[in-house]
Amino acid sequence: MPNMIHRAVAAVGLVLLLTVLPRPCAATTEEQRLIIVLQSDAAPQMKDAACARLKRIGTARSVPALASLLVDEQLSHSARYALESMPCPEAGRALAEAMKKTIGPTRVGIINSIGARAATYSNLAEKILAGSEITLPAIDDFAELPDLEKLLSDADPVVAGAAATALGQIGSQTVLMAALAKNKNGSGTFSPEVNSALTDATLRCANSLLAADGKARALDLFRKLYDSQPDGKFRAAAYRGIILSSSVKASVTLITKAIAGKNGPNQVAALQLVHDPRILGVIKALVQLLPKVDPPVQTALIAGLAQRGDFSAMAGIARLADSPVSEVRLAVLNALDILGDASNVPLLARAAASTSDEAERAAARQALIDLHRGDVTAALLAQLNAATPAVQAEAARALGERGDAAAISPLQDLARQGPESARKAALQALAALVDAPQLSALVQLVVEAKGDAARAQAAEALNSACQRIQSRHGQFDSGPLTAALARGSVELRVALLPVCSGLNGPEIRAALRAAVADLNLRVRPAGIRALCDTGDAELLPDLVKVACEAPEENFRTLATAACRRLTNPEEGARLSNPQRIAVFEPILKTPLNDEQRRLVLAGLAAVPEPQALDLVEPMLGNVAVQAEAAQAIIRIAAALPPTQAQRATEALKKVIAATTAAAMRDEVAAALQHIENSADFITTWQVAGPYTQEGKECTALFDVVFPPESGDGQVVFWKPLLAGLDPKRPWVMDLLKALGGEQRVVYARTWVHTDQEQPLRLEIGSDDGVKVWLNHKLIHANNALRALSPGSDKIDVRLNAGWNLLLLKVTQFNQGWAFCARFREPDGSHPAGLQFDASGEKSR
Repeated sequence: MPNMIHRAVAAVGLVLLLTVLPRPCAATTEEQRLIIVLQSDAAPQMKDAACARLKRIGTARSVPALASLLVDEQLSHSARYALESMPCPEAGRALAEAMKKTIGPTRVGIINSIGARAATYSNLAEKILAGSEITLPAIDDFAELPDLEKLLSDADPVVAGAAATALGQIGSQTVLMAALAKNKNGSGTFSPEVNSALTDATLRCANSLLAADGKARALDLFRKLYDSQPDGKFRAAAYRGIILSSSVKASVTLITKAIAGKNGPNQVAALQLVHDPRILGVIKALVQLLPKVDPPVQTALIAGLAQRGDFSAMAGIARLADSPVSEVRLAVLNALDILGDASNVPLLARAAASTSDEAERAAARQALIDLHRGDVTAALLAQLNAATPAVQAEAARALGERGDAAAISPLQDLARQGPESARKAALQALAALVDAPQLSALVQLVVEAKGDAARAQAAEALNSACQRIQSRHGQFDSGPLTAALARGSVELRVALLPVCSGLNGPEIRAALRAAVADLNLRVRPAGIRALCDTGDAELLPDLVKVACEAPEENFRTLATAACRRLTNPEEGARLSNPQRIAVFEPILKTPLNDEQRRLVLAGLAAVPEPQALDLVEPMLGNVAVQAEAAQAIIRIAAALPPTQAQRATEALKKVIAATTAAAMRDEVAAALQHIENSADFITTWQVAGPYTQEGKECTALFDVVFPPESGDGQVVFWKPLLAGLDPKRPWVMDLLKALGGEQRVVYARTWVHTDQEQPLRLEIGSDDGVKVWLNHKLIHANNALRALSPGSDKIDVRLNAGWNLLLLKVTQFNQGWAFCARFREPDGSHPAGLQFDASGEKSR
């Protein structure tokens, strides 16, 4: 249901009220009718909804009615919410008059509205520049400004603070400066809270001047504010304004002097402005300052220069790369990420290779990846030949991360001939760079590798490349790989077989099958392990064969685990439930150890079919796996559709009979209760619609007769409604997912069959309202706005022998839209023998 249900109900109530209000003449407007609501004895919620509507359509005619509510503590917020945005002077005068008559939070709210109104309708900076003083917006041309000034001394600090804020929004800088002068140097005329609000308001005025290019007047205001304030944060804000309001030459002097000076508000303000493009001609001076200031200031200054994005600062920043302070070095590396070019590659590669600080290493590596000015690729390739192995490795890593395909050939040379650390990085880079045409060269690196470690590294790179290429293209030519497997040495085949695990295709399957059948004592185990790691579901028969026939216990276990993985829907398996069961049936017919039984149980637990229960139930008698068997039964039973409730209940009762564990019995009891709660819900429906009418909400549509209920022979198009979209509540018929939209209705129908006439109880839940017909007779109507709750409405009915037509009309306000229905015996028990048919064909 909507989060704003009370407001929604009030809105609906307001619509209903407007339909019954007296209409003096046909020309009565919506605004006039809303005014009548405000002047009536309507509930506060109705008046609140009327205020919300008047905010959008109200004119000066609405002001008196709204003004009368400003002194009402309950409705003042609603009224001022409407008034503060009305572009007429009457609204401003109403707020000003109400400010005099109220106290406490109500007065604070009205003051806030006066300020918000000024901020909305006054072009503050332009008016300040045009005249000596601003009072209120031009649309509010009255003289109540002194009332706000008086409120600065109000005993309630919240009221005084609100007045100060409003004065700032209005632009009364003279009043504000006079008030601040009374409190200069913290003399105590105003409380700290009010002084803070006054200062914020004055800053607003000054910044408005600055934004309108009134620098001279803004500078004067910022200086007065700076001189009047002992508080560091306000002095910093004022000093910032002084810099921005000054001439280019003066601003450079101010900012450099502050940065070179002592730690304090001025330095903070200056450092905050380093990145600001409005400060001109300052880069050279700031770069010259860099080596002269303390490390903390260097760090902040470097960060500001980097944010500014001026490449002329790069050389000066780079000179601090060897600073003894790690924070400074890190700031330099981060700055070079933004400002650097190809000339910085040696510096960054050395930093990445030599530093022991993880943050610095990460920053240097990222900068090597992000550099884009100059011929960065050429600079990195140069490091592959002329640098130390550690630097070679960093250059290779960067080339791979950058996706520089031009580096493939040099990286292949490094992978063949380079030192071990550089060779490994080159292989990793190649894994990220090569595409299908270069795959054979990567296979050749595995073939040429000397020693098991080098061969394994090359095979790992080949594996990553193959999976990336397959993921990108969907398929690739596995010929180079399978050819090497076919004619390679034992060592090569053992190294290449794991690569096949993540691939698919006929050639790969043939290679794995050949390896599993190989008589070589090294190749066959490698082939079985590769087969058991496969993600190719077409190899499931081969895995089942290994699980059933392999003489080695460990391989049977690995194959069974692979079967469980490849049949699990959570792993992306796309097998039908019968196909999943067919995988485990032959495995269960072989001798299994307890680990293998647990794997089979885990696999069957994900198959919501009665046949899965048939396979699991016998294992309840095995004490070693009894707990796992019980858990599997609970999971399967809970996932079975309502039509299988009896079979699920039988299986769960067998669990209760087999176990004495209290926790397990409680879990089964909860599952049985869930089945009981979900039983008998009707999930076979057809729907027609949705139906709407222009300008009508769902509560009005509730009584509009549409074709499905009219019975006048109009053609109605019915379509099936899918059930069980929510696996946790398969009995919920989700109309929102099926149809979508708001302010509409839909009809749902089904036929129910009973062998003999009988009284039953129909339980309905709906989001939102619902009407119910049984055999064309209206038996229930609830024009509600509510969330779905099963059994919200209970109706005693009598079914005729044979087929009975059940028709529902469900309304939609917004957000959720769904329904559920079921028949129960009058005592709440399960009714036997009911059948349902949504098409109605069986009833003909």
